[in-house]
Amino acid sequence: MPTASTIKIAETLDLLDGPQKNFSVGFQAGQYAFWLGSGISRDRVAGLDGVLSKLLENLRLRITGADCEHHRAFESILGLADLSAAERAQLDLAQPVASWPIHDALIDRLWNKYSKVLGTEVQGRPFDYLLWDVLEFATTFAAQKADAEHLAIAMLVLEGVVSDLATANWDGLLEAAMVELGRPNETFRVAVTGGDLHGPLGIGTLYKFHGCANRAIANEAEYRPLLVAREAAITHWAQNQRFTQMREQLRALIARSRTLMIGLSGQDTNIQQLFGANGWVWNSVPAPIVFAAQELSEGQKSILEGAYQGDYEANRDQIRTDATLPAFGKPLLLALLLRTMFGKLAALASLLTSPAIGAAGKQSLVKGLEALERAAAQAGNANRYECARTIAALMGRVTEQFLGGPGSAGRRPYMPLSVQPAHLMQQDPAVGFSGRPEAAAALGLIGQGLVANQWSIAVDDPEQPTSGALRLVAPKAQARVFLAANDENINQLVASGAFDEVDDDVIVICSRKVTPRQQRSPSKSWRTRKVPPRYVSVSDLLEGSASFDEVQGRFNSEVGL
Repeated sequence: MPTASTIKIAETLDLLDGPQKNFSVGFQAGQYAFWLGSGISRDRVAGLDGVLSKLLENLRLRITGADCEHHRAFESILGLADLSAAERAQLDLAQPVASWPIHDALIDRLWNKYSKVLGTEVQGRPFDYLLWDVLEFATTFAAQKADAEHLAIAMLVLEGVVSDLATANWDGLLEAAMVELGRPNETFRVAVTGGDLHGPLGIGTLYKFHGCANRAIANEAEYRPLLVAREAAITHWAQNQRFTQMREQLRALIARSRTLMIGLSGQDTNIQQLFGANGWVWNSVPAPIVFAAQELSEGQKSILEGAYQGDYEANRDQIRTDATLPAFGKPLLLALLLRTMFGKLAALASLLTSPAIGAAGKQSLVKGLEALERAAAQAGNANRYECARTIAALMGRVTEQFLGGPGSAGRRPYMPLSVQPAHLMQQDPAVGFSGRPEAAAALGLIGQGLVANQWSIAVDDPEQPTSGALRLVAPKAQARVFLAANDENINQLVASGAFDEVDDDVIVICSRKVTPRQQRSPSKSWRTRKVPPRYVSVSDLLEGSASFDEVQGRFNSEVGL
């Protein structure tokens, strides 16, 4: 069986279809808030182990003598690791900390004591001297590049299934993800204190309850004191008046939204206290508190005990099982993104009213969409960062083409399928007239062709305006597939240079009726025996067919592969 650290995206989808089905349904309905920790930033910002290693090394470099203040602080930190005499013999202050034979064991012992480490005082220096100066805070936490987790989270926010995010991280990686997706830097409403919530709404609210690196670097006087790292600062956070409104907001968030905790061990006492007596019943469906973890940490168990109090001891085994989702950030978040997107496509297909697409036909379309979802998961597992970037770029390009945009080269801003969860999207009367249900049906029909081994699926570089929504690869031919909402959008695709009227590797699937097109040089295809672009009208297929099988057969025939 895969573990949380080895599980693939497709295997995570299996979890969401199986033992985590209730969670998956609740998540897609917007019932969960994110609680995020350093685990989601490990590959971009020095993780907690990296922070500790860098801190020890930088502190070592500042030692000038056996009795200097930096050496005394260094010894205090080593004391937290409870080293034996034999282990101490392996330390050599003349050599880099990373070269010590005991380095990994030392960092491992300090990991659960990081707040004590950062709380170590250096004589004559500010309390946050280790964090701000020795750790070189502004250098360590500035100008970061988003990773797969942050891009996936940002897309889930833009898709409207997550609106509230609480994080103990200082880094600006979620904000950076929005920038990379082509969205404004202030798409999130970032709150360090309650006062930060007095500004305009954002597309999502990001509660950075341990402080914000971007703001501390840009406005040191106001936000540096709000960085919470030392044990004393964590302990007193619950009584610190500057965080009164933040505590109230977080308690309200816990009470109104279920919790999905990713990359957050829960070891800090202030986080554990927030979840106490939150009003949730332990056996509610879906589970009120879920951790992305292989096994729960002691801090996470403490959160559950405080949350469910009198019910916890007698039901702890079941509570812990229900609260454990064995997949870490990258595979879980990408699986949730794919499930959200293809869930919305299935919801769009369900809006079709053609008699040719009855209940069984709609189920066949869903099966086809699931095949596309599975193909995307399998293709994206090799490089999850590139998977997230491709999804983002592809959604921007396809949406632009579908609506007949200018079609210039380069990355397009991410465009969600809907800014609402699927169940609310279905209730929007404008959706039925948008052409999107027919486009979803076309993708389902393509997926059914994948199931039948008529073709495989590939994706071209979405930064190129000549790339389509996807590429169909059959044994003897292949074609770029473009989606268009209506006939005029097809004219705009041609005008933008997406394809030429004599291209022989193009299939244009239009939601509405298609006007027959006159080639500029019809004799050219006769001389070269090349087939010009094929135009497929989904509305004609639905109106002119008596059954789903006829729809599928006509679609395959018109695709012509």
